[in-house]
Amino acid sequence: MEIQALKDTAINWEIIPEQKANGVTGSVISRTIEFQNFKIRQLYFSEDYEADHWCEKGHIIHVVSGELIIEYNEGPSIAISKGNSLVLGDHISSHKARTKTETQVLIID
Repeated sequence: MEIQALKDTAINWEIIPEQKANGVTGSVISRTIEFQNFKIRQLYFSEDYEADHWCEKGHIIHVVSGELIIEYNEGPSIAISKGNSLVLGDHISSHKARTKTETQVLIID
């Protein structure tokens, strides 16, 4: 991710269109702003959400409210609670998101 050529940009999340996707269980509503080399996403997960796919992409994840559980295809899960963050590297491990309660996160990738 390169942010060298980025101009100062204020983001008003309320005017960015929502996209809804269903998981194996539950759903997620996302708003995305894309820059040249990265994107910033605001996501609202329903309670009992489970992603329908494994991901190998790197992310910087910050939990705004609730708790996000990251499951790994090899190894134990990790729970990230409100106010905490997780950095995942590209192509290091397969992971997917799960929630027990409604959860809001901000993701940069």
